[in-house]
Amino acid sequence: MNLKEYINWTTSINDYETAPKIADSSAWGFEVMPGTCRIPKLNLQNASKGTEGYDSIRNDLISSWAKVTFPFLKCIDAKIQIQRPGEKCHPHLDFLGEYLQDVCEVMPGLLKLQHSLEKPGIDVWRMFVAVEDHIDGHIFNINNEEWKWSKGECIRLNNWQALHWTENTSKIDRVIIKITGVKF
Repeated sequence: MNLKEYINWTTSINDYETAPKIADSSAWGFEVMPGTCRIPKLNLQNASKGTEGYDSIRNDLISSWAKVTFPFLKCIDAKIQIQRPGEKCHPHLDFLGEYLQDVCEVMPGLLKLQHSLEKPGIDVWRMFVAVEDHIDGHIFNINNEEWKWSKGECIRLNNWQALHWTENTSKIDRVIIKITGVKF
């Protein structure tokens, strides 16, 4: 299928029902990126209440930080995710339909690329940067492997194939920065 057909397909499915059926547990789940990221001073006020197991904040500060920190990526989308105690984001894949639609509005020629979860036609990078050191109860599980991070550590997620989920069983908010971009 081409990217346009893929984007349309993503609007016809329920991510949380479809993902466990098509995820590839033998695929690579995540890779830790070299070095550490400088964490910007974050204002965690006015987070938007989420429906997927976390609240989020998007603003110019975090977008500018992501563009400077990851200059090799284009079409960057960045947000702060705050997972409160007791919240859980159920197992899923990041199909990225809405994100890809936004990218293709700027670059409509991409819609013709052949694209599948097994053989993506566009090199999307989904990354997470740890704002603080990992604590017990902050769970980030990717293809049955738990990521336990240090402040400033960054991972790249295999969003197309690796089933992942998060949960906060601690008494402390878990704050992480999520970055999505395209490498051309």
